[in-house]
Amino acid sequence: MNSHLSIRRRLLGMLLSAILLVWLVVLLLVYRSAQHEVEEVFDADLARSARILQTLLLHEVEEEREMTGRVHEVMAELGPQGLGTYPKLAAALRDYLAVEVAEEANERLELVSAAQQAGHKYGAGLIFVARFANGGLMMRDSAAPEIPAAADGFADMLLNDETWRIYSVTEPRTGFMVQVGEKQAFRLELVRYITRNTLMPLMLALPVLGVLIWALVGHALAPLQRVAREVSKREPDALHPIDGADTPSEVHALLTALNKLFERLASAMRRERQFTADASHELRTPLAALKTHLQVAWARSEEPATRASLDQALEGVDRATHSVEQLLVLARADAAQTRAMVDMPVDLREIASAVVSGLSQQAVRRDIDLGLDAAQAISVRGDATALQLLARNLVDNAVRYTPPGGTVTVTVTRDAQSASLEVADDGVGVPIEERPKIFDRFHRGSGEQALGADGSGLGLAIVKRIADLHGARIVLGEGLNGRGLRVRLEFALN
Repeated sequence: MNSHLSIRRRLLGMLLSAILLVWLVVLLLVYRSAQHEVEEVFDADLARSARILQTLLLHEVEEEREMTGRVHEVMAELGPQGLGTYPKLAAALRDYLAVEVAEEANERLELVSAAQQAGHKYGAGLIFVARFANGGLMMRDSAAPEIPAAADGFADMLLNDETWRIYSVTEPRTGFMVQVGEKQAFRLELVRYITRNTLMPLMLALPVLGVLIWALVGHALAPLQRVAREVSKREPDALHPIDGADTPSEVHALLTALNKLFERLASAMRRERQFTADASHELRTPLAALKTHLQVAWARSEEPATRASLDQALEGVDRATHSVEQLLVLARADAAQTRAMVDMPVDLREIASAVVSGLSQQAVRRDIDLGLDAAQAISVRGDATALQLLARNLVDNAVRYTPPGGTVTVTVTRDAQSASLEVADDGVGVPIEERPKIFDRFHRGSGEQALGADGSGLGLAIVKRIADLHGARIVLGEGLNGRGLRVRLEFALN
């Protein structure tokens, strides 16, 4: 599992988390603001309703008291004797008092009925109570719980296991009190409704914001992705600077650091190649002189033991000369990366034929059957000198590390997509577990050491280098007759 989270996903998570945090703070502020505003509006409505109701009922009460008082005054002036003298008047006055009481009761019933039949969902949550100065009830909502008398103003009361917001107002002159209340639950419901309606668009916008952030961050990171693709496609020794045009300042700083690193690496590699080339070149002259002196000494010596020692010394000089030459060739192959490869048509059959001809005497001395199978001319694009060096190293290795009496075959073929140069032998071969290492510099396999071959371990490293420069693919397999090694280079056809 990849533990490295991409910058895009990291930014998406951080930005969405920050947005959610801000939204939570906004929702908290909205909730508190809505709660405050709802309290203000509902309290104002309660106070206005209580004063209107008090005004209406107080006027009615005063009129009734005045009329009732006058009726009582008339009845008191007439007295029982007068009322008896005018029985019809007495009956009318008593009927008026009875009708006033009945009408007052009917009016109270009609007000109660109107509150209950309002049809609004908040209707059942509104209540009112009217009291005389002596505390007696003048009017009471049938749905209202028992509300105790309270001081004027607002109060929160727990009635019948529910919290009510009560507003009380008293008329100073008459002591007439009106109390109007409503359930706190309705206020909380309205606050939650406002909060939910504020939250819903935000939640619907969150996925849209996520998609937009993902797209915009991806667009902003495109220069960085371009640099990553360019670096990932580079060969290990491609150290030319990366173009930093049209890149953001943050990416440009990274490119500057990378280009400086490439410059330092290229300088170090140039110094290494120059040192290898210079050292190899300087060693060739003393080795050649040493070999000449050894040959002169061998010719003048007649003792078998001395000649045997000189033969071993000549073999050592030859191995050293071969290693120096291979180092020089490798340095030149490495330096080829710093210049453009020659992109000219090269005939693989012609190269293979020249190499086989050049190494035929070496093969005869080692009793190796060296053959060429190339039925037709096959052209690829590249550097003829480098490709000839590649083929020579392959064939030289095969001849050098195949036991006497063996066979080495060079084959040149092509198909619809590629051209191939193949060298196969029936020698000791290379174990499968060692094959990935045979292109390492100075690596010598167990089979080579068993044969006592005098290689330097650089031949296949040179082959790999030249193949990489030409974009060729190397395939290793079994050699001839199920033995030995087969090295196949596949060149793309343009």
